[in-house]
Amino acid sequence: MKKLRLTGQRSKRFLEALAETGNVTLAARAIGFSRGGVYAHRQIDDAFAKAWEEAEEVAADRLEAEAWRRGVEGVSEPLVSAGKLVRDDDDRPMVIQRYSDQLLIALLRAHRPERFRDRVEFDISDRLANRLEAARRRAIAKPEPVTLELTTNEVD
Repeated sequence: MKKLRLTGQRSKRFLEALAETGNVTLAARAIGFSRGGVYAHRQIDDAFAKAWEEAEEVAADRLEAEAWRRGVEGVSEPLVSAGKLVRDDDDRPMVIQRYSDQLLIALLRAHRPERFRDRVEFDISDRLANRLEAARRRAIAKPEPVTLELTTNEVD
């Protein structure tokens, strides 16, 4: 069986597909290679590895641009009420613009982490911290056997 080599045009097509899809498996399939085969080639070809990183950056930029578009410009969706498409007076389907607050928050956290990261601050006293640590140590220590004494009160 002849072993395929990842050279020239095939390498270029893989990198283009990777930049387009952001998916190694799909890009490898587009050139008739296995996922493992392209990863193996990346290990032995530094120029290919560098181009691979650039293709992944291009794919990430595309994702970011799409997130921006959906968050800022929104996505047109048909207006549906009671399971039926709502139409205007001219019988054209009505559309509404949907925006993604989650995508906007994700973009803000990525671009301005100092202002939009999740902030969790704890301010506990040293005494409380010491008590918590002591309780933690007791919880993980071996329990000592407990001896119970039973007494009876006899009434004569």
